[in-house]
Amino acid sequence: MSNWLDMLNNPRSHTLKKAMFEILKERYAPHDTILERVSNSLTTEQDFNQFYKLVTDIYEAAYFKAVVDHQEQLKKVGLTARVVKPT
Repeated sequence: MSNWLDMLNNPRSHTLKKAMFEILKERYAPHDTILERVSNSLTTEQDFNQFYKLVTDIYEAAYFKAVVDHQEQLKKVGLTARVVKPT
């Protein structure tokens, strides 16, 4: 019963937690408490979408930084790496 009442009180919480779990997988658990608190601030669908866009932009930026760092490491040993879309 408590979960149902929590869901009514904070409907964005479940959506946010599910979205973050899909990204973080086994790394999710330590972040549950902060995600609960953040979800209380996401009062509209637009708030949620903007927050999710922020998280995905951070994820994408980190990914591309890792790719560039890896390319630079390979360049030092005379190799070239490219990231291409699968065919």
